[in-house]
Amino acid sequence: MPISLLREFIVLSKNLNFSITAQQLYITQSVLSKHIALLEKKIGLTLLTRNHHGVELTAIGKLFLVEAIAIVNRYDEGMKKVKMAVYGIKAELRIGYLYAHTKDILVLSIQLFKKHYPHIELKLMACEYGKLAQKLKNSDFDLILTVNFDKDILSWCNTYKLYEDVLCAVVCNDHPLAKQRNVTIHELNSERILMPSNDDFNGYATFVNEIFNSEKLSQDRKIRYKCINSSLLMVEAGYGVAIVPQKLKVNASKKICFIPLKGEQYSFDVIAAWRKSNNNPAIKKFIHILSQVRYDCFCNEKIESF
Repeated sequence: MPISLLREFIVLSKNLNFSITAQQLYITQSVLSKHIALLEKKIGLTLLTRNHHGVELTAIGKLFLVEAIAIVNRYDEGMKKVKMAVYGIKAELRIGYLYAHTKDILVLSIQLFKKHYPHIELKLMACEYGKLAQKLKNSDFDLILTVNFDKDILSWCNTYKLYEDVLCAVVCNDHPLAKQRNVTIHELNSERILMPSNDDFNGYATFVNEIFNSEKLSQDRKIRYKCINSSLLMVEAGYGVAIVPQKLKVNASKKICFIPLKGEQYSFDVIAAWRKSNNNPAIKKFIHILSQVRYDCFCNEKIESF
């Protein structure tokens, strides 16, 4: 039985009018009548009755309508899956991300991605930096949006640069350094420094350690944090100076100040990364969307800067 007969019956059952239904289906009323008669002949039952009031579904017709809708829905879903298989599209993309660093670009990217690829399901999970690379390695994610402190990721991942960020010294607004445009590591020698824990932040901790080891900062002035947001709270409480990425400023308290560290060596990239062995075609499609959003954001920043 052609699926088109069921579709025509469903539309007619909604309208209960042959003339209106024929117009919607771009066929003549006589053709529609023949198709409904053919459908009734194939199943051997009367589905519709006509009288001076119009068209009505028979009791059997009402029951058949429920089944017809279910059959058409199953057919459409099956055809979607077949088309996905033909084009090699996996119907799911699992993304892990750093919330503060990628929230804005992700919102726009998801909107655009769902518009172009509505049948690919996106599953997103915000994670702490130290867990993202390991979850990607364990195949818990197909794609991660993170920072590129762990250089060894390049040996087993493909990457795409989203934008550049820089490390900042975060101080209270009443701190003597608060009004400076940037700050050197040497100027922080007398401060208690809130630094990332080696166990929880992997490459990020290594990056920060190398910075302060070069200045021979005394160990009693280094305070390790396991939660980056808690480090900002400690700064607000006057407990010390935190070293964190500038992007965290977006969601931070207005009572603290982010001062970029002076020098190109303190900048780093925010990237998308995926395993070289992962052949999920949805990854490249999402990267393409990220590139479009990144370009639009970059252009807007340039325009606003003039």
